[in-house]
Amino acid sequence: MKQFLLLPLIALGATSAGAEGLNTPVSDGKAALELRYRYESVEQDDKPSTAGANTLRLRLNLATGVVNGFSALTEFDHIQVIDDAHYDDTRNGLTNYPVVADPEGTDLNQAWLQYAAPKGTLFRLGRQRIAFDGERFIGAVGWRQNEQTFDAFRIETKAVPGAPLNYAFVDEVQRVFGPDSAAPPAPPESFESESHLLNAKLTKLPVGALTLYGYFLDFDNAPQLSSDTFGARYDGTGALSDLFNFGWALEYALQEDAGDNAAQIDAYYSLVELSLKTSAVGFTAGREVLSGEDGTYTSTTNPAFQTPLATLHKWQGWADKFLTTPSAGIEDLYIGVNVKFAGWNGQATWHDFSAEANGLDYGTEIDLSVSRKFANRYEVLVKYADYDADDLFTDTAKFWLQLGAAF
Repeated sequence: MKQFLLLPLIALGATSAGAEGLNTPVSDGKAALELRYRYESVEQDDKPSTAGANTLRLRLNLATGVVNGFSALTEFDHIQVIDDAHYDDTRNGLTNYPVVADPEGTDLNQAWLQYAAPKGTLFRLGRQRIAFDGERFIGAVGWRQNEQTFDAFRIETKAVPGAPLNYAFVDEVQRVFGPDSAAPPAPPESFESESHLLNAKLTKLPVGALTLYGYFLDFDNAPQLSSDTFGARYDGTGALSDLFNFGWALEYALQEDAGDNAAQIDAYYSLVELSLKTSAVGFTAGREVLSGEDGTYTSTTNPAFQTPLATLHKWQGWADKFLTTPSAGIEDLYIGVNVKFAGWNGQATWHDFSAEANGLDYGTEIDLSVSRKFANRYEVLVKYADYDADDLFTDTAKFWLQLGAAF
């Protein structure tokens, strides 16, 4: 809400007035400029036209210095469509094309005030980026040109060594569809929220680290996504030899409906992942399950485990076919390899998707990417995803070329 964003600016002015000099926040501040160009092509069998999106993101970031423990940050994004739009951006009505959720527009991406208290405790108020763990449940969706940010009050403390604790009250979620509203069935530009996020870790265990979390989501304008989720994650790494390192991740969570959700949700999430790495090559294999129910359901009664605030592009394939969990749930069996060579990073992952509740064979997907950073300032990324449908959705192929620079 607009009033929620005014509070950090008013508080910063009051704080600065009490400081030794009004120039301190400015003279010790920093400015940053980022540019990110992307070409995204989508070929989807159920659409008559192939999407081609040329977009450029300009991001300006202004951060103050610290005054009596207080500091602030403001960040603006502008997404510019280069040439005419040949894709459905969820706002332009070009539904003969596949969706590329990067609409043109200017947005206040972040605006927050924070106070760093003694003993490692941080209080932050305003529009901010929040990302917990691997962003499987709470993330910033940094892949899209428009980022997901949160109008929230957050407390982060490391007062107890080896036991960091995070809490956030979320008033509104700014989604990846830009600041402009659109009539249904287009997705809303934001979630009107009264949500609570709690994430705690134990990092000084004899082996590995334990994360405990509770995410209590209540959305006024998307009640079908309101839920309470409780979970735990245990992960870590170890050395097999001077050459090989191994890693593991075990995770389990329970979810039930909350707020005005009409669905009857009693679902679970599970993850088992193993990895083996050298300095140049890494292998990963895993099984991820989001449970569902056999039967016929609507979008408002879907009983499957949902993760609406996740960075969903990181999970279950880059083709983004499973941004909403199907009502029968999903099982994702995957295996991947990462390779470093001559300054480049290469990645390949294969997925096999099926229904958790009834064994329906959804399809398979192969994801490929190669990337490199230059001079800690420039980056290039080439990426490809190919979803081969069996019993759900249609064949989809996506290609990306991305160039970035930071100043």
